Amino acid sequence: MARSIGKTLSTIGRGRGLWVAAVVVAVLVMVSGVGAWWQAAHDEQLESAKSRDTVLMQAQNRIETMNTLDYRKVDEGLKAWAGATTGTLHDSLKEVDDEDRKLLKEQKKISTGEVLDAAVSELSEDSATVLAAVEVSVTDGEDKDAEPTVKRNRFSADLVKTSDGWKLEALNQVPVNLS
Repeated sequence: MARSIGKTLSTIGRGRGLWVAAVVVAVLVMVSGVGAWWQAAHDEQLESAKSRDTVLMQAQNRIETMNTLDYRKVDEGLKAWAGATTGTLHDSLKEVDDEDRKLLKEQKKISTGEVLDAAVSELSEDSATVLAAVEVSVTDGEDKDAEPTVKRNRFSADLVKTSDGWKLEALNQVPVNLS
């Protein structure tokens, strides 16, 4: 009988030991997980990467907008351009007068811009510079059978952070040196 009680106490002791060990492991895993989360949530590099991603996404969208115009919807296109810009670039779009609008309609062209690749080259809290490779397809609105003309350009885009997100302050074509 004494042997049986000793075995029982020994089994209980082992069971408790395993239970305590399991609780200790669980607590360590939780502390480790909270520590990793805290570090990631307060990592400056992570915040910088998020800012860079936001700038890049909005820059690509704005650059595509500025390279897209349909002669059938000139006013709508110019409104989109104004919404993508700020500063002097935005102000220069206000100078598009009725004669310019008429010319855009008469040319009967449809251009569609697509950013093929882009990278943020400079980033601060409220300004950025993005370099982009853009393909612009221009379709003749009068000749439905004509193949689109495809142009490839490189742009340097200066962006400013506004209350409506990142907007283009300048968009300059970067010359391609073929020599």
